[in-house]
Amino acid sequence: MLAAGLLVLFVSESKGGKDVIMNEGSPTTPTDSIVQPSAAPAAQPEVGTKVKVDQVGYGTKHTKLAIVEGEYPAEASFALIDAVSGEQVFTGILTDPIQDEASQQVVRHADFSEFQTSGVYQIAVEGAGNSYPFEIGDNPYQAALATIMRSYTLQRAGVDIDDPITGLKQKAGHTQDAKAEIFFDDGVSHKGAVIDVSGGWYDAGDYGKYIPPAAVTVAQIMLAYDLNPGAFPMGQLKLPEGLQSLEKQQSMPDVLAEVKVELEWMLRMQRADGAVYHKVSGAEWTGFVTPDTDTQTRYVFGLTSYGTAQFVGAAALGARIYKPFDHEFSEMLLAAAEKAQSFLTANPSALFRQDPGQDNGSGGYGKTTDTEERLWALAELFRTTGDIKYSDTLTKQFDFLLKRSPQAVNWGNTQLLGQWAYYNAEKTEDQWKVMIRKAITSRADELIVQTEADGYLNTLKLTEYTWASVKTGAANGCLLMIANVMQPNETYEAAALEQLHHVFGRSATGYSYVTGIGSRFPVVPHHRINSSTGVLIPGLVVGGPNRYGGDPDLDRVKDKLAPAKAYLDVRGSYSSNEYAIDYNAPVVLLASFFIE
Repeated sequence: MLAAGLLVLFVSESKGGKDVIMNEGSPTTPTDSIVQPSAAPAAQPEVGTKVKVDQVGYGTKHTKLAIVEGEYPAEASFALIDAVSGEQVFTGILTDPIQDEASQQVVRHADFSEFQTSGVYQIAVEGAGNSYPFEIGDNPYQAALATIMRSYTLQRAGVDIDDPITGLKQKAGHTQDAKAEIFFDDGVSHKGAVIDVSGGWYDAGDYGKYIPPAAVTVAQIMLAYDLNPGAFPMGQLKLPEGLQSLEKQQSMPDVLAEVKVELEWMLRMQRADGAVYHKVSGAEWTGFVTPDTDTQTRYVFGLTSYGTAQFVGAAALGARIYKPFDHEFSEMLLAAAEKAQSFLTANPSALFRQDPGQDNGSGGYGKTTDTEERLWALAELFRTTGDIKYSDTLTKQFDFLLKRSPQAVNWGNTQLLGQWAYYNAEKTEDQWKVMIRKAITSRADELIVQTEADGYLNTLKLTEYTWASVKTGAANGCLLMIANVMQPNETYEAAALEQLHHVFGRSATGYSYVTGIGSRFPVVPHHRINSSTGVLIPGLVVGGPNRYGGDPDLDRVKDKLAPAKAYLDVRGSYSSNEYAIDYNAPVVLLASFFIE
């Protein structure tokens, strides 16, 4: 069943090779903690086209804004309508018009923050129609958070999946990963040697598995648990039969049981000298087939210092998180982290091995620097072990990064994770904490300025509507909340929440950028499991608006679209409509801050 206010789109029969999208109907009462797609009658055309809301909902005590597009008379009013009774329960006046550069729209805001009664509602504006329904409640994001986390379970490689909630039923895919072949020879690794790199999650719409996005993904999810464990109760994910044994045997929250699946795969990617391989995939891109039918040989490609450092950071963080639940696994993670750090110490120069043919069937995830990642590795080891040698090395070699304003966390830059870990280490000197806090809050202040200048209250600059723009916006929200933890500021928290609203449908396109969540969401993502099985897995965050394109479908129209509207819900638009595990991660972290 759907949670209150969580309505869906679904795909009708294909006509002329294109999927015809049909809209939602009326809201339903929550009876389950997992959001799942459901058929619904067609809505009137004007619903949701001019009045944009967070299609999940708003906290009762949080700021509540709708975005209204178009020209309206001065002092134009709006009304809040009870979606069940149809009664008008609140009215207000739209703000003055704002010319929004990113969407190339004139917009106004409808502020209904004063209204704090739980229920399901719509915003109505004369001449603009109604918004999609949404919930007002104390914890509107609980079901969405569980749904997004649960999608990782359905991305598992090497296991049979028979899921009664979504209807996904598929055989174990890429079991040949248990006998993958090394692709290169460097004197330590030998070309053609067979190793077991089975398990883990498929990275995205393809069937590759990559260390950099894996590391930043598990790190952000573990950080979410660390900061708010109450957001992740036992039994939350309703794991399918056959995939529950880990959680039951070890009595750990579902979220940690699921992350452990990925960490175990990462451990298999470490070789004897401590270095960590880059990725696992076939030598050619697969078609849109089920994972069990892709039987090509799988290879272990590449080796990088920045990926090895990210492995250290994630494993050292995991050693702390899992210690209360699985002491043996915690010790295993710490030993692996220290072994990888020994490799990095012995190899101080940045290393990115690139062999011909390495990227013919998988993403590159290339980077030729590693300073931000080495910072994170040392900071997590210092926080976990308290060993001063890690702090001494960090402050001597990477002190400039501790003082520098960070980017939002992404697979190519983990500086913020390093600053956060060092800031919270028990033995970190106060002078460094002051510098780190200043660096992070100064970046938060820059994001506030950008948010206030944007008609949709987004943190993204025009140039940032590129690959994974939705992920970047959510990750900026996480940075704002980390700044808020360090130096409480209501403005930081409010701006962070605005970024979550954008993810869930208060967007220029009118899309919630998460499958199965909201009233209008992607129904044909670039996702092989969805395409080959016909099952739309709920909880997949897609890339979102990308003004620069990068695939044939979007390239044909991108120059006609505003930056914030350069998005296509078509299968071929992998530059705007593909999912990835690291797109989900900051949304998990950001939503967790707002779970009571």
